[in-house]
Amino acid sequence: MNTRLLRGYLYVLMGGLFLQGVGSLLFRLVPSLPKASPLLVRGAFGIDFSHSWIHIAWGAAGVLILARYRDARTAARLAFTFGVFYTAFGLLGVTIHHPLGLELDVFENTFHFTAGPLTLVIGVLALLLPPAVPLTASRAAPARPSTR
Repeated sequence: MNTRLLRGYLYVLMGGLFLQGVGSLLFRLVPSLPKASPLLVRGAFGIDFSHSWIHIAWGAAGVLILARYRDARTAARLAFTFGVFYTAFGLLGVTIHHPLGLELDVFENTFHFTAGPLTLVIGVLALLLPPAVPLTASRAAPARPSTR
């Protein structure tokens, strides 16, 4: 599996989670923000206070892990762990009404059931498949002899 693609995907996912969590936290702390925002923005930032902290924690931890450890194995483990957690989060959200006091409704569960299983599959593939080896000069096709 291509390590750069995996790490890029995880950076976008973790960075997005962090920003979404911070935005949601601001929406809870500044009540005038939701009233002045379009419906789509209110929907994206409408998660509850505790749930926003989960997004902030995952996002910050994920970005820090990716910045600190640059190897493919760590990125694969992060993808796998996140995938298991968010898939379980989605399952909790559809089987228990507002588990642990979190407001996990259709919008939130749709995200959890998209990001969780997708990242879980990517993590499993990254753990099972060997890292992609970049094409180097030593593996490149031999140069053709000059016809002069």
